[in-house]
Amino acid sequence: MQQKYTTQESIAPYYKAVVSDGSSVVAECRAVHMKGASEAVNLTINGTVVTVHLLQGHTYPFACTLADSNKVVHLY
Repeated sequence: MQQKYTTQESIAPYYKAVVSDGSSVVAECRAVHMKGASEAVNLTINGTVVTVHLLQGHTYPFACTLADSNKVVHLY
């Protein structure tokens, strides 16, 4: 069976975290984590702005490039 993930990905699901500054576009992430209080956040997913209510302490499998809150952590 051929391995579909890099060694880095198979050992840990995420290898890098970048905190959103609320206005800067970042490279497309593999997931987002809400580190602050629960709130509705605008995420740019595939070029479309989507409003999602994120709960504090939860990780979501959204591949986004922009979050309008500095409480969101982009996971790679």
